[in-house]
Amino acid sequence: MNDQSPAPDELTILVVDDEAIVLDSAKKILRKDPLRVVTALSAAEGLDLLARGGIHVVLTDMMMPEMDGLELTRIIKERWPTIPVVLITGYATISTAMQAMKLGAFDYVAKPFTRAELRGIVKRALHLVAEVEQDTPTGAAAGSAAGARGKMPAGLRTLGGNSWMMTQKDGTVRIGVELGFVTAAGAIENIDLPAVGDVLSQGAVCLQIFSADLRCHTVWSPLSGEVVEVNPKVQQDPSAALQDPYGEGWLLRLRPSKFEAERQVLGL
Repeated sequence: MNDQSPAPDELTILVVDDEAIVLDSAKKILRKDPLRVVTALSAAEGLDLLARGGIHVVLTDMMMPEMDGLELTRIIKERWPTIPVVLITGYATISTAMQAMKLGAFDYVAKPFTRAELRGIVKRALHLVAEVEQDTPTGAAAGSAAGARGKMPAGLRTLGGNSWMMTQKDGTVRIGVELGFVTAAGAIENIDLPAVGDVLSQGAVCLQIFSADLRCHTVWSPLSGEVVEVNPKVQQDPSAALQDPYGEGWLLRLRPSKFEAERQVLGL
């Protein structure tokens, strides 16, 4: 039994993984942030800690014996729906991670992840926690406060709180990043965009946003296909992605290669 008990009113992240080396790595990466990290070597142990209260974010491995990350996510979202769940996944389980997002998972981080990537995703998850506690969630409410930049055009479809896509008249798909995502990331220092001609895979890295606090925020590609255009405005001024994420701040245009099959994965 894990005897770690989160202190009241302390921002606490629970890391669940059946490998102690992964738990130790996560603790070392996150210990510089103003939060407490507790760990569990199994999903059952993690649920026990959650039942005690005081957990704000859960970071869990996808592949674990007895109960995997997908089942753990389902239980957490049933019992504690406001707690963001982040999946740790390998490339072979990316499609499963996307299924977890359909179940309500906040996001996922692919192995091997960097210090900047893990700290970035935890920062965004804690931003969501703060919004829930203040009863000011992103989406329609945040969009109203933010003005036109928060208004989603008709036909736009989202991949959780990560990326969005919109089919164009020529069959290509425009891709951008969600308002809540870039708001939580904070001031944007740089965006590492793909090049025209690059081939992307659904659920794999589409691009990465680097915030002024040196954290890395990964945007996942909602579809597979070839990049046919990159927004020159964002290349010149990365902050455009924050100022108008659903309009002038779109990021790239993709020619999809498996559109119908991958729509089903997204539940569209």
